[in-house]
Amino acid sequence: MEGMKIKMTASLKENLEKVYNKMKESAKSVNRDPSTIKLVAVGKNHPPKKIIEAMKSGHNRFGENRVQELLDKHELFYDQDIKWHFIGHLQKNKVKYLMKIDQLEMIESIDSLEIAEEVNKEAEKVDKTIKVLLQVNIANDPKKFGFSKKEIEEVLVEIENKENLVVEGLMTITPYEAEMTKTKTYYQEMKSLIEELNNKEHNLTEISMGMSRDYEMAIKQGATIVRVGTAIFGKRKYY
Repeated sequence: MEGMKIKMTASLKENLEKVYNKMKESAKSVNRDPSTIKLVAVGKNHPPKKIIEAMKSGHNRFGENRVQELLDKHELFYDQDIKWHFIGHLQKNKVKYLMKIDQLEMIESIDSLEIAEEVNKEAEKVDKTIKVLLQVNIANDPKKFGFSKKEIEEVLVEIENKENLVVEGLMTITPYEAEMTKTKTYYQEMKSLIEELNNKEHNLTEISMGMSRDYEMAIKQGATIVRVGTAIFGKRKYY
């Protein structure tokens, strides 16, 4: 980290504070404890200096959806108090690289049994236990990855039996073009789905849903993790 002197910009700090305040307001409006909700700041296509700015503002949980970009940033922050979430579609041949990241808190996007098996295999090689979420294609969107509602219970049982994986809960990405009323319905379905699974003696505690445009709604419908990028970092720029 030596030599990376970054002048703090008020805008990013203010954006982060605004998101946190809106999260608190949303949680309190439905009698939830704001401290039980995690904010994953999504750094996709944003330079490392913005990660530094966010860390200087007291935030340390970040998400990336490309393995190479996560590895590049990990090289800069490997000795920092930082937590990484992988939130994108994971290719089988990239799994082994994620195992190199000590600060990897969670893989949110387990979207097939094949990927679950590969993560379990690679985690076993390095004697790690990996926290994961199972991605649900709640809208049956052909452009999205994930398990269907119909298959999720059978899949969950199989993945829970893998020794090097801990299934913490579910994740979903709703269609961006969906109207907010429809998005709200999808989030309600996710909440009902996790309650139904827990009534069958599963122990799922996390629901990751909601992004910059709708994280307040997601919290009101039960999200425990929200993934926010643009509202914190601004529009994405390739670096």
